[in-house]
Amino acid sequence: MMNNKRFLYLDLIGILGAVFLAIICGFIIIFFVSDDPMNAISAFLAGPLSNPFNISTVINKATPLIFTGLALAVVFQTNVFSMGAEGQLFLGGFAGALAAVYIEGLPPVIHIPLILLCAIAGGALFGFFPGYFKAKWKADEVVTTLMLNYVAIIMTSYLVNNVFRDPTSGGYARMPYFDKEIVLGKISGAFPVHYGIFLALAAVLFIYLLLYKTRLGYEMRLVGKNAEFARYGGIKTTRIVVYSVMISGALAGLGGIVELMGIHGTYKDSFSVNLGFDGIIIALLARNNPLAVVISALFYAYLQVGGQVMQAESDVSRELAVIIQVLLVIFVSAQAVFNYLKQRAIMKNGKKNSTDKAVKAHVG
Repeated sequence: MMNNKRFLYLDLIGILGAVFLAIICGFIIIFFVSDDPMNAISAFLAGPLSNPFNISTVINKATPLIFTGLALAVVFQTNVFSMGAEGQLFLGGFAGALAAVYIEGLPPVIHIPLILLCAIAGGALFGFFPGYFKAKWKADEVVTTLMLNYVAIIMTSYLVNNVFRDPTSGGYARMPYFDKEIVLGKISGAFPVHYGIFLALAAVLFIYLLLYKTRLGYEMRLVGKNAEFARYGGIKTTRIVVYSVMISGALAGLGGIVELMGIHGTYKDSFSVNLGFDGIIIALLARNNPLAVVISALFYAYLQVGGQVMQAESDVSRELAVIIQVLLVIFVSAQAVFNYLKQRAIMKNGKKNSTDKAVKAHVG
């Protein structure tokens, strides 16, 4: 128990250190490129929390990131490095949008859950293929999920541009707008956070309970830690791998339709701005912990909004926020540092235990 707490503290210190270093590097760049660096830094840090609209923007931007962060945290727990959340988000969102536009005559209390279920099914089905290829033929999941991303993005783009395009959309490719009864409304005009955030928090609770309070979650985590031991213990590891990627796809697909119902009100071509790939950063920051995904997503959205406010109120472009995000990836993914600190802690603890036993034996 003490070792687990110590490792948790080391991880926390490492993550906070990575965040601090990334932000400090960003500030150094600001001093080189800005004529008024203090104003730019102030806008970057305080801007996202300066008024209810900006706070709402942070929460709305964090909502899809919670879904994609959860999606990747699930597969990473199973030691499957899927990069398919982007494609699964597109396909799940597209399936949900079809249900929103072309299923008519249902009351919202039935129609909205049906839309969400269609999105979940679309994302899960698209996650089945790389999961099956990985489990059955040992296909590299990084390659298959990356390639399938392009399949999903290009296929949905073709369909929304040619088959399901709203004739009144003009020069912008989109489906017909959803009925007002089935969009995710805002909490209030003064605080325009859409209700998708509650779906995201419900998903966090569900995944936490799944991973840490169910047999399936235990098997997924065990397969991630030692697949051979899990197989020796009677766990069907191939099935667990497929399940994990399908659950990941379902979460990404749900994130896609929530973004469409909460922000866009229709399916737009290329509506995602790398939300699936950003989920990788969220999962890394959260160390694959579902509860920490919420904090990571909010922080990441805070950086994005901070960059926008800084660009509007100073002479520094919001691309600086992208630089900070890239640095975060580099620092947080430096697993060698964390592993080194953990190894030192293990060795130190082992030596201490050996010394204590020797003293007790001598006294005895």
